[in-house]
Amino acid sequence: MKTLIIFSHTWFAQSKVNRALLEAAQDADNVTIRNLEELYGQNPEKIDVKAEQKLIEAADRIIFQCPVFWFSIPPMLKAYIDRVFEHGWAYGSQGHALEGKILQLVLSTGSPQESYQQPTIGELFLPLTAVGNYTGMEVAPIRVAYGCLTISDSDLQKICDNYKKLLNE
Repeated sequence: MKTLIIFSHTWFAQSKVNRALLEAAQDADNVTIRNLEELYGQNPEKIDVKAEQKLIEAADRIIFQCPVFWFSIPPMLKAYIDRVFEHGWAYGSQGHALEGKILQLVLSTGSPQESYQQPTIGELFLPLTAVGNYTGMEVAPIRVAYGCLTISDSDLQKICDNYKKLLNE
């Protein structure tokens, strides 16, 4: 299965968990990683819509990987979805490019899982689930690495091993 990881993290240089996850993903077969801030900085106007659409068309599974920022996604990932998933390509009577693809969210939180009881992660990210459903994608269960601010090295290794397994499915 060809997987495209759309990664966004405003402060990637300070990231421990997402850096480790991306390193784990680099070893997986048939995985392409797009680090939005590395490619486009913080400027949504620089997003190369046609190039990104071609990469998505070539993939079977699209993973949005990012930290949870104030109960949502980083601004560049939101801008990416707004620009790349355009009418006539992703949806509408002529927009079928995403149909049949798998959408997977891989999230990380600074807070522990107990902080996400009301609302739950699934409830918080219902808009992205809706994007997947609306565009004809199969939405896979959300994967979350909780408590990343205090994560142990052994727990981080387990999360990375699980991510490798997911990517090799």
